[in-house]
Amino acid sequence: MKRLLHILMAISLCLVIFVIPTGSAKADGFQDVSSFKKEIDYLTELKVISGYLDGTFRPSVKLTRAQAVVMIMRSIGMPESDYNIKDPGFYDVKPTSFGYKEIAVASGAGIINGKSKTHFDPTGNITRAEMARVIGNAFKLEGVYEPGFKDVRTDYWASSSISSLAANNITVGYNDGTFRPTQPIDRAQFSAFLARIMKPNFRPSTGKPAHSIVDLTVESTIVDLVKNPDKPIVYYIDGKSKSLIMLNLETKFKKVVKLTHPAEKLVIKNGKIFVTQLIQARSPYNFMEMQKGLINVYDAANLSFLKEVNVNIDPFDIAVDDEETLIISSGSDQGIHSEIHTYSWQTSEQLSSANLSPKQLIELSPTQNKIYTVHSSHYTGTMEIFSLVEGKIKKEIMVPRFFDTLKLRGYAQMSPEGKVIYNGDGTVYASSNVPSEDLAPLGKLATPFTTMTFNETGKDMYLADRSEQISIYKYDTLDPTSTLRAYGKIDRLVYVEETEELYAFTKFKHEGSKTESILLERFKFGE
Repeated sequence: MKRLLHILMAISLCLVIFVIPTGSAKADGFQDVSSFKKEIDYLTELKVISGYLDGTFRPSVKLTRAQAVVMIMRSIGMPESDYNIKDPGFYDVKPTSFGYKEIAVASGAGIINGKSKTHFDPTGNITRAEMARVIGNAFKLEGVYEPGFKDVRTDYWASSSISSLAANNITVGYNDGTFRPTQPIDRAQFSAFLARIMKPNFRPSTGKPAHSIVDLTVESTIVDLVKNPDKPIVYYIDGKSKSLIMLNLETKFKKVVKLTHPAEKLVIKNGKIFVTQLIQARSPYNFMEMQKGLINVYDAANLSFLKEVNVNIDPFDIAVDDEETLIISSGSDQGIHSEIHTYSWQTSEQLSSANLSPKQLIELSPTQNKIYTVHSSHYTGTMEIFSLVEGKIKKEIMVPRFFDTLKLRGYAQMSPEGKVIYNGDGTVYASSNVPSEDLAPLGKLATPFTTMTFNETGKDMYLADRSEQISIYKYDTLDPTSTLRAYGKIDRLVYVEETEELYAFTKFKHEGSKTESILLERFKFGE
């Protein structure tokens, strides 16, 4: 009789997660589901969880430890072969037990522990604290939830796991400020937590500033991006599709224009978008007299095509002054034989040239009469100064500077008022009309970066270095003030003054996933 009872219990456990598909395969068909419908539907479609044979989901049924492990291992993926799966050594988890393989793999990977070395308690209810620890281990969550929870002490065994879960907006706790760590978790709650891990779009908008995901498909290979200075609109190049995209961050309106040739850089000036077009293979043996390139000009309002400008240079970086003079550095040739050119886009006439090593970044001073170039491939890194008068460029003599150790990184940006130049390695230099002060080192930020954006009203600057962390500094004092954390690794940052929002274009890939998602994350200030 006992043996029959055990068999029936095992079958009932299996039916909770493994079921023969019925007509109610989605949460829409579960008559007993009112909360977390989208999350449950998402997991059902992925076959991470299923309903019962009677077409119900039974959201309030408590989840067992074995069921939780099976769901997690289904979401991150099991080994293709059973060959290396070792017996976990729990007397209550046999090879015939429900979830045996998943428990063996999870315990071996340190995702979950038994109640003791020999006791797992597969049919016991999993608590909210245990859930936090298991999910944190499985998906390698990081972060600290500064407000904390009233019922979770800092020395509590699952404190750090609960904190990282809340820091990533997987949980918001209860309205009374508690987390209730010892409370068993039910099927609906666990489904919500797991779905939020796998797809950040499900995560609630919480915190100060409020953090959320914009429900919008973003191209996967952003090569360069600029913001319209007067509107909540960004323009960017997608390398994979060879496209120029205009995206209104407020209305989510998007327009895509196909490009004929690969593009690397774009700039906005006076309501026009200027896009570089590569029509030759980049090479140190592509000498200046052989170089050709194109600059496409578009109306920033609607991306209507205005003109194709032929240039006698392989365009690497581009700047445009208020008179709409094009300043272009070369990506080919070698050493001092390479050049920087200026052009009139209206007539395609070359206005001037000067010697400049290839692959140099360009920063145009707000005064419009000075150009800084950053050479990031030299052993020590170099910066040079050029004057710009009526479209004519000329190299200027500068006070000798040693630009940090090793080399400058291939990113440079000037502060909004034009007094400071930031390089991606974190070094900061002065921009001044006084030669003895120009390019004088001002210090070094605590964090290097590959993307930077400014809040001119609050004098804040936000920077990131292809990680989930956003560092915030006061750009007038260079003092760090705080950090924000994104869900994905940050590719681009854009601050929108018009709406007081910070947008992060990020690359997100949850543990075990074979594909990478591109997210548009939003931090809302001023609420």
